[in-house]
Amino acid sequence: MKISVIGTGSIGRRHIGNFLSIGAAVTAFDADQAARERARGMHPAATYAASLPQALAGADGVIICTPPSSHVAIGRQALDGGSHLLIEKPIAHTLEGLEDLLKAADAARKAVLTGYNWRYWPPMLLVQKLLKDGRIGKILTARTEYSYDVTARYQGKPGREFYMSVAALGGGAILDESHAVDYMRWHLGEATEVFGVVERISTLESDTDDVCEVIVRFQAGTLGNLHMSLFTPVMHGQFEFTGERGIIRWDRPLNQISLFDTAANRWEVYPFACQLNDMYVDEARHFLDCVRGTAAPACDGWDGLKTLQLCLAAVRSSAERRWVRL
Repeated sequence: MKISVIGTGSIGRRHIGNFLSIGAAVTAFDADQAARERARGMHPAATYAASLPQALAGADGVIICTPPSSHVAIGRQALDGGSHLLIEKPIAHTLEGLEDLLKAADAARKAVLTGYNWRYWPPMLLVQKLLKDGRIGKILTARTEYSYDVTARYQGKPGREFYMSVAALGGGAILDESHAVDYMRWHLGEATEVFGVVERISTLESDTDDVCEVIVRFQAGTLGNLHMSLFTPVMHGQFEFTGERGIIRWDRPLNQISLFDTAANRWEVYPFACQLNDMYVDEARHFLDCVRGTAAPACDGWDGLKTLQLCLAAVRSSAERRWVRL
């Protein structure tokens, strides 16, 4: 099976290595020759194309790891060539052309997987089970923090030359850290209304937002709070769901899930030993299954669209200083 990886930044290089490790034939392309050579040095077993058409030709599946502003256009080219798609998050930076792409993929019976990798993380899968089992009853409130230091990702480039520092390319906290939006939707269901503060308050060299405080009303009645930022010195990833019969917590640094059972008046702690790259490998295996037609996408393109809609509603809310309905 031929897999093409378009964009050889950090996530592209991770995908190249992982797909090679599970037996796929990988072709990669990046418009930046230096980025291609960096990837070649790390993963010489892959083939490196000199152009985008060359990379897309004959691909069973295409993984799009370029800046979000180019996702729809590259996705359309790949789809026209008969390929299934794995589009890194966010699926796009605006809604323009996205629904048409997804409808075309559905009509062609091609899978579109959105790259929200926490869908494959064992602690998150345990949370899904605990919620489905009703362990904490109806969820009343939910809060999450997802933040890191974006300067650690500059890869030697000046900050303003990195795509995440450029709004027109789809950079910024609300889009890059939309992982939090996706897993909150996954666990809590769809949102009905959002109020956001999406701003730039740090001294980072960028024209994008670098912090977001988002309040979300979910259809099931849960009131949620999401915090995302690009200037936190230490990686944070955590959430707490408070239900009528208990609490569920996820703690990324500790790699564990904790559950407080109100009736038993005790905490249950579930530690994990999984490593970060494990979920990316599981995502890669899942995508190959989608290409073969033996699985449906765990997080499809329409999921990516809904997450993007919520993000853009938060941006609109911040600009207009009011609640925005979805």
